[in-house]
Amino acid sequence: MTDRHVFSDHTTLVVKSLQGLVASQPNLSLIPSIKTVFDAAHDESKVSLICGGGAGHEPGSTGFVGRGLLSASVSGDTFASPSARQVSGAIKAVPSTEGTLLIITNYTGDNLHFGLACQQARANGLEKIAILPVGDDVSVGRTKGALVGRRAMAGTILVCKILGAAAEASWSFEEVQKLGRGVTSAIASIGCTLGHCHVPGRADYALIPEDTVEIGLGLHNEPGVWVVKPQPSSTELIARMLKLILDKDDPERAFVPFDAQDEVVLLVNNMGGMSVLEMYAIVDETLVQLKQAGLVPTRVFCGPFMTSLNAPGFSLTLLNLTHIAKSVSSVEELIKFVDAPHASAAWPSKSVYPTPTHLEKRAREEKFIEICVTEHKLAKSGGPTLKVDPAVLVGAMRAGAAAVLKAEPDLTRWDTIVGDGDCGETCAAGAQAVLSALDNGLGSDGEVVNLLRLLTELIDDTCGGTLGAIFSIFLASLTTEVRTLAATTSTADLAFWGKAGNRAIGTLKLSTAARVGHRTVMDALIPFVEALETASDFEAAVEACRAGGEGTAKLVAKLGRATYVGDNGNLPPDPGAMCLVFLTKGMGDVLKK
Repeated sequence: MTDRHVFSDHTTLVVKSLQGLVASQPNLSLIPSIKTVFDAAHDESKVSLICGGGAGHEPGSTGFVGRGLLSASVSGDTFASPSARQVSGAIKAVPSTEGTLLIITNYTGDNLHFGLACQQARANGLEKIAILPVGDDVSVGRTKGALVGRRAMAGTILVCKILGAAAEASWSFEEVQKLGRGVTSAIASIGCTLGHCHVPGRADYALIPEDTVEIGLGLHNEPGVWVVKPQPSSTELIARMLKLILDKDDPERAFVPFDAQDEVVLLVNNMGGMSVLEMYAIVDETLVQLKQAGLVPTRVFCGPFMTSLNAPGFSLTLLNLTHIAKSVSSVEELIKFVDAPHASAAWPSKSVYPTPTHLEKRAREEKFIEICVTEHKLAKSGGPTLKVDPAVLVGAMRAGAAAVLKAEPDLTRWDTIVGDGDCGETCAAGAQAVLSALDNGLGSDGEVVNLLRLLTELIDDTCGGTLGAIFSIFLASLTTEVRTLAATTSTADLAFWGKAGNRAIGTLKLSTAARVGHRTVMDALIPFVEALETASDFEAAVEACRAGGEGTAKLVAKLGRATYVGDNGNLPPDPGAMCLVFLTKGMGDVLKK
């Protein structure tokens, strides 16, 4: 693993990479403003399949857009989920009269952002739209992952391939959904690595000591569940990984039943930094051991499917076709879908749909579409309004945003320990956007309802990942509650904000299972809001927020990426919770004056 890169800024790297991909594929188009790659020859009469997530997993879902596979892929920043606005744009870019299925990786941020976009689409009249979460990782057992569930690995791409072929075969929306549930119930993956990846432009990253491997890592630089030292032989390593997938007597990890003679598909995924020489040797050793277990894969695939930038690791995925055939389709039809032609850039198959002639002749500039969907204009909304002192409002917001921006190094350092280290950057991006908006007049009229609405969209656009989704949903709900209460009162005291905030928390709880004690931002947000309703001053609420946020250092993670850390008894405070602590502390310093 190396920390040297040609491009040193990962924030601009994502769009450049997408532009390079689309330039090399005549059948693809790109909407740079929402980082969405879509099939320029999309057939609206067939089910639309949209996948996506953070960048850094290339080819990831972007490399698998094209006829016979995905209709579109929407990308966030490196290791950060795309915003709901981005997903909404992707939905509009590939409309379907049959229905739209959002295939998502089972990470909290993706669940929240794609879920919000799905609900917004339904509210706008799109009836046939649904979410299919993929969770194929077996490293986190049933007990520890009771709330968060299995996270996604490279098996996600097999799901996309089979469903893409079914959609191309004109299966109905309901049939594709049912097939998707069958496939996701029959897939299991496990990963290992010799070292963690390095994100371009970031100074901090975790190192794995010499003669050590980690088994059970995720795709975002999370530490592995098992740290193995000394490094086992290749035979021992693969045997240990296969046992985690195949052992039916393991109550924690026997997610998929595998029996001798079952028809299975093997996918060996390069996590970004392995040589091709070793990858095919891994395939060979895996096949030897599977044969000893009575399993001879019907199809074998090897290559980069879902990477973790330049991580020197690999993952094994087994898909049990026999298990799927018990509830939907047949083994023969499933194999037909696996083998079906496609027009994507990255699927390792020689059976490729030809590029339509009219797309081959397009000029390069036509492939990058800036206005594909109607952008939402930030205009004032109707209904009740609420006025406060503009100077106090703007001053408190500016101080809070500045405090978050100043705390970026600490937030990044803490998040690097438990995940991919992007929390500091996403929080800083949100804070910078707020400061810029304030400079351009946000809040200058003292009207709170419209300010909250604009702030919701601002955070959704700029503060990615799980934290951005949590804040966006809370702010959207808070906007509704403030507007409702403003119809009967013009006094925005602490009790008013506490009442509105508690109602908004109730709505937020419908979108996340996180509660106090789960080691998330909710450990700071809920105490803060509850304190507002009864506190005599804002400082008391800030203190409740601080106690909750700093207290996360003593908690065992129940949700979020820290859940996947093997030993989380000695961790820093949750960076998302601490972001809110810094925010409220900054606001409090102004309000107490």
